[in-house]
Amino acid sequence: MSVTGFWIVGAVQDSEVARIRKDFPRLPAVGCLMPNFPAELGWWKEESGSEGFFNQAGQHGPEPTASALRFRDFIDNSRIDSDLVEEMKERVMELFPQCEGKDLFCASARKGDPMAALSYALGPTATLQLPGWFGDFLLSSEQVLAVLPNVESALTLSPDQRVVAVSRVRDWMTAMGDDPDHDADELLDGPLRVLRSAARTGRAVAGQTRWY
Repeated sequence: MSVTGFWIVGAVQDSEVARIRKDFPRLPAVGCLMPNFPAELGWWKEESGSEGFFNQAGQHGPEPTASALRFRDFIDNSRIDSDLVEEMKERVMELFPQCEGKDLFCASARKGDPMAALSYALGPTATLQLPGWFGDFLLSSEQVLAVLPNVESALTLSPDQRVVAVSRVRDWMTAMGDDPDHDADELLDGPLRVLRSAARTGRAVAGQTRWY
């Protein structure tokens, strides 16, 4: 059965975030979503600068190596997965704007994980400047303002850096998913667009990864 991976980032009202946090007091606080996986993080930092994630000589395009599979599993195994988290995500989904634009970013990929592709493209230093943990976060309006400089630093790329990042996104989406024509530019630009809009208007922002 085919599945589709989503990463959604949307601006929501600050009062709604406060209400959700009150209704789900047992959920980890923002900034505490990162599990303590020092060995895997250390491996990623050492491995990320190499070209060892994909074999570019594959007959049908890039093919994943053991490193790519390990990185995929690292992300999958590190995400918090429980009925309580799923319930909270459904609540947040109801608050998102209905149309994509300045206040809503939505990336989807058949058999692929958009946030994993972005993380591979950016590398660990930039990825770890993004809020939450591999795409999942819930920020108040004050926290949006606090994290925005780091997100701008992570996602504002030089022309040469952008060429590399776009190429890496396409490699990931080809070899680890079924979306070789994925809009890599929107994946790089969309989340920052939403955070900047929320910062200007005093709103909160939520991000979540989903599979359907």
